[in-house]
Amino acid sequence: MKRPVRRRAVQALALLAGLWCLRVALWRPYPVEGGDPADGYARVSGAVHVHTSLSDGGGTPLDVVAAAREAGLSFVVITDHNTLDAKPHERYRDGVLVIVGSELSTTAGHVLALGIADPGFRFSGDASDVIADIRDLGGHAFAAHPTSTREDFRWSGWSLPGPWGIELLNGDSQWRAAGSFRLMRMAAAYPFNAPYALAGSLTNPGETLARWDSMLAQRPAAGLMGADAHQRAAVTRKLAIPFPSYRSVFRLARNHVLLDKPLSGDAVADGRAVVDALARGRSYVGVDALAPADGVSFVAEAGGQRWTMGDTLPPVADLHLTVGGKMPAGARTVILKDGNVFAEGRGLMRVVGAGPGIYRAEIRLDGWDVPWVLTNAITVLAAQTLERRNQAAAFPPETPAQAPTQSIESFDEGSSFAPVCDSASTFRDPPLDATGGADGKGAALLDFSIGQPTDGHPDVFCALVDGRSRELTGRNGLVFAIRGDRPHRIWVQVRDENPASGDEGTEWWFASVKAVPDWRRVSVPFARLRSINPKTDGKLDLDKVRALVFVLDKGSVKPGEKGRIWIDDVGAY
Repeated sequence: MKRPVRRRAVQALALLAGLWCLRVALWRPYPVEGGDPADGYARVSGAVHVHTSLSDGGGTPLDVVAAAREAGLSFVVITDHNTLDAKPHERYRDGVLVIVGSELSTTAGHVLALGIADPGFRFSGDASDVIADIRDLGGHAFAAHPTSTREDFRWSGWSLPGPWGIELLNGDSQWRAAGSFRLMRMAAAYPFNAPYALAGSLTNPGETLARWDSMLAQRPAAGLMGADAHQRAAVTRKLAIPFPSYRSVFRLARNHVLLDKPLSGDAVADGRAVVDALARGRSYVGVDALAPADGVSFVAEAGGQRWTMGDTLPPVADLHLTVGGKMPAGARTVILKDGNVFAEGRGLMRVVGAGPGIYRAEIRLDGWDVPWVLTNAITVLAAQTLERRNQAAAFPPETPAQAPTQSIESFDEGSSFAPVCDSASTFRDPPLDATGGADGKGAALLDFSIGQPTDGHPDVFCALVDGRSRELTGRNGLVFAIRGDRPHRIWVQVRDENPASGDEGTEWWFASVKAVPDWRRVSVPFARLRSINPKTDGKLDLDKVRALVFVLDKGSVKPGEKGRIWIDDVGAY
């Protein structure tokens, strides 16, 4: 008797599984209804934050382009880790606008750099340096996966200056937060209906939205969707599978960007227009796997004028807020003011008499945790308040260099700094320019060429080393003048005694300094120096300084790079 019962149970389970698979396979995105958006903007949709085989992705840039075309994207932003090697692909390819940025690792988390030129130097890893370099390169910064469940991925730089934004949704963070049951369900459904399966893994980004609302209360901060697409899932250290595919991720959720005019076909101009719109917040996030989201609008209107996402305006009489366009029947529309629910209802929503505040909209579909649409903000505040917010998002003025209280090296009559480099690199010797200093006298000259690393010779570098022991107790940092033939980054090192460190009994404390074509005096506080030595003793011993070093290596410049950097009047303060 037991065997027939067991057989019927197995058959019943198989039937249920088959019906579930059929339901998944037949599921389609909800249809939308309503009129076209009446805000006057051209719309383009695309994916931001995509990795290729140039870093840790599973496909080439051309694979990304093919998937973007198949998914119907207008643009795709490739952001490989700490490299812009995909720059040769930055153009229109097969009708898709390819934009190349980078995901940069920093001391505060990961930063997406969009709209930047490819610098000759490496980004230092210091979060403040990175955000400043992105600005100097004409780009815009966004904190990636800011509330990731993985601690080393979480963003900790919430107080950093500058007009940087954040990812409101991130594919990697969503899947990490999904939990075992959701992930198993996603894996089971994926072969039958990939967009539906991935949508089912998305959770409510409540923590991120709360963080964003806190930012918006203080300053402008654009939000976007980070696909974090890799097309690669590691099974073991040596085995990975192409999951989830680029195409399925691109069909899951998109950034819908509002432009003043349609794309022109000029890749440079169009790329700038898309990136600038994202940085301004002239966009919204749509989970298109649930329903097509390219027809939504959020506007403020008064006195014959109209504003939309990313705009700021003073309080005006009879201000109307409208969430409209095309959406699924029964969609729940919410307008939030200063992070709190201001109005909610079903379908198209129009609110009359909106006063001062920061407004954004969410559209949700019953049965789904993740919002279908997240808009950027419309800001309605008095001019004085707007000015305070803009100042909060601005970079602080550069602090003048400290006056030295102890001279270390003037380079006017020789130098105690000696040139050192590996066998694959070259360095001018002696490293001096008799009349090239900031005062027309002597200066150190790093006339360098960095070699190419190999498996047998991985470390390539050029350095100026002063190996004299010295006492710097009571001093707060180093100060010197620096310039370069073009922008460069160079490490400043203070090496102190630490017998356990393994580096000839010294521990290397370092920070990055930028050289530009004009002379500038810079201060490097000792408190800013950091060590990555696993055997660190935790502190820089200023009474046991064993060397001062200026270093160029593959962490500060690209292998194969050549250049010149002048340094003058090194002192302590």
